[in-house]
Amino acid sequence: MSASAYTKVASYMHWIVAFPMIGCVGSVLKAQEAPKEQKGEWMFRHKSLGLLTGMLVAPRLAYRLLNMSKFSAVSHLPGSGHIESKAADFSHTALYGFMTIMPATGIAMGYYGGKGLPFFTTTIPGIVHTDETKQGNVSIAKQSFSIHKQLGVYGKYLIPLHAGAAVAHFGRGQAIFARINPFRGVPKH
Repeated sequence: MSASAYTKVASYMHWIVAFPMIGCVGSVLKAQEAPKEQKGEWMFRHKSLGLLTGMLVAPRLAYRLLNMSKFSAVSHLPGSGHIESKAADFSHTALYGFMTIMPATGIAMGYYGGKGLPFFTTTIPGIVHTDETKQGNVSIAKQSFSIHKQLGVYGKYLIPLHAGAAVAHFGRGQAIFARINPFRGVPKH
C-alpha cells in the first residue's frame, strides 16, 4: 500500500532537525568569513548547534531504521519521472549520511581531542589524556577532523539542493509540503 505523506513523528523530526542543522552550517560559513576576533564565537555556535543536531538526529535515524516499511511506503510525487525519483532517493540517502556523520565526527573531534563539547552556555568535558591513551585519542580526533572537514566541503550543498528541489516541486503544483507537514492529518505512528 502506498502512502502520500510521512507519519507525524517523521514530519516533526524532519523540521526539528532542519533548523539546528541549517544554523550549524550557517554558523560555520559565517565563522569562515568573520574577522579573527569573532571566529571563536561563531565556532562555539557551530559546535553547539552541531551537538544539538547530533542529539536530535540520533532518534530520527533510529525511527527511520525501525520504520523502514513506513518510509518505503511513501510514494514518489505524482508527475515525477524515474530519473528524478532516483535522484531524490540518492539525495535523501546522502542527506541522512551528512546529518549523521557530521555531528558524529564533530563530537569525536572535540571529545577525543580533549577540548570538550561546547553546548550553548557550557562545555561538556572531553576525555582526559593519559600517557597511554593520548596518542590514540589524538589520532581519533585528527581522523574525525579530516572526515568532518572533507564532508563539510561538499555536504553543505545538500541542504540547498534539498530545499531547492522542494521549491521546484511546489512550483510545479505538487503537494510537496503537505506530505511533510506535521500539522496535517497523517497517520500518528
